[in-house]
Amino acid sequence: MQHFSAILKLILLVTIQLMIEQAPQLILGHPEITINLSFIFVINCLLLLFTSHYKWFYILQFISLAIYAIVLVPQLFFFNMFNFYARMNYIFLSPGNFIIAFVYLLIAAAAISGIVWVQVKLIKSMRRQIYVVPVFAIMLLIAELVAPVITILSSRAIPNAATNNESASFFTWRKLYISYIGKNKINVIHSDYYKYSKGKTSITPYQCNTTEDEIATTLAPTIQYLQDTNANKDFLLLMESWGELAEPKEQEKLINHIKTLFKQQGSNLTNNYSLEFGRTCFHGNTSSAEGRELLNMNDEESYRAFLERNVKPPHNITEFKNKNGYHTIAGFTASKQYGSNMSNAEGFRRALGFKSRFYYEELSKHYKDNKENTYQAVFDENLIDSILNESKRYEKVFAYALTINTHTPFRFDVKNNIDGKHYYKIKRELFKSFKENQQAYDQFYRIASIIKHTFKRVAESKDFDRILIIGDHANPDFRTRGLYNMKTVPYLIIRRKK
Repeated sequence: MQHFSAILKLILLVTIQLMIEQAPQLILGHPEITINLSFIFVINCLLLLFTSHYKWFYILQFISLAIYAIVLVPQLFFFNMFNFYARMNYIFLSPGNFIIAFVYLLIAAAAISGIVWVQVKLIKSMRRQIYVVPVFAIMLLIAELVAPVITILSSRAIPNAATNNESASFFTWRKLYISYIGKNKINVIHSDYYKYSKGKTSITPYQCNTTEDEIATTLAPTIQYLQDTNANKDFLLLMESWGELAEPKEQEKLINHIKTLFKQQGSNLTNNYSLEFGRTCFHGNTSSAEGRELLNMNDEESYRAFLERNVKPPHNITEFKNKNGYHTIAGFTASKQYGSNMSNAEGFRRALGFKSRFYYEELSKHYKDNKENTYQAVFDENLIDSILNESKRYEKVFAYALTINTHTPFRFDVKNNIDGKHYYKIKRELFKSFKENQQAYDQFYRIASIIKHTFKRVAESKDFDRILIIGDHANPDFRTRGLYNMKTVPYLIIRRKK
């Protein structure tokens, strides 16, 4: 009976351990549940081969969880652990905005402490049956090395009349993998370190390829469409976290919704402008996207080389426009001190050569603060208004705006939002994916409201000749990123009809 009790306790211990490793993916909705019987799990199994002393297990549990979090959690965002560290200055720029994050951290620490307390109690109660523990530890380690891939389909994946008997593989919902330690992002982390350690030295030109990115091109959309002198006034709007849904039919519905918003502005817009959609690949975070669109660069290491070592990229659309008699304008909804690698937004825009630059420091004197995330910022619509108003003063203009209201952690403010009155009506009309994910719907609605505002202002002023609106990267939020294509972002271009 004692042996049987020890076996049950060990199974419970292992189950708790797996839950700890899988909690971020299970709770926050990663599309593929990856059971990494590695790192924490393997270390603890090895420990059980030699001792079940609860003090050692207790210490190891916290050390391994800390390493797991420090190394792998930043990896689940687009910036890696190295430039995640470089962004720690954000906490000092607006510490009050991070209070809720610290509260969540304390709650998580308390929950982990409770879980570990349960594990410790189990370990202490098994000490008299210590010879049982190594046997099962060895069995679990063997299973780790030889276990095949397991695929689990939900009932939705089974073809039926409603799905027109399409193949089950098309409807695959979730996959359950049992993976070896080598799959635990070690190679990705090594690659990131290699790039980071060689950063600031060279430029990698932007390139998408069919194999990795589903698209083949060597020019970013801004360089492709706007780096010429064929129009007097061009406007680039880089949209924070505007990604492309992984399911093409659902993405098509979103595009159709935006087309409807375009038509709703009436003949002032539809008679004078055309609307086209496209997609391109992305490689990294917002800084990478800024380098992609303005300098045709491929990654954040190139961004660092340009900003910190003055390495010249193959393209610089701001410099091109300046040389051809355009007034160049850059606006950013948030503070000029935000930016990648301990630099600042102002430094990057100044290095690009923008003649006019304004930020939260100037905008906040005229507009109220936006409270939808942790950044000090005004509403993105106010930034767009300021860009358009500033552009009226010049005959030839290249304007660039970077939004931030939809940056994670994002929480939609229905009551105070500029375009909140249609929130519930649109929610009833929109789409299968968002019915399962409130946060994703909120973010898309906010992005669409910013795009709608841009349509409205363009229709009123009829000032710009070309407006390119493009996503920087897919949404990195744990709760929603599984909905998105992690290789491509959408864009739209509005052009004056001849």
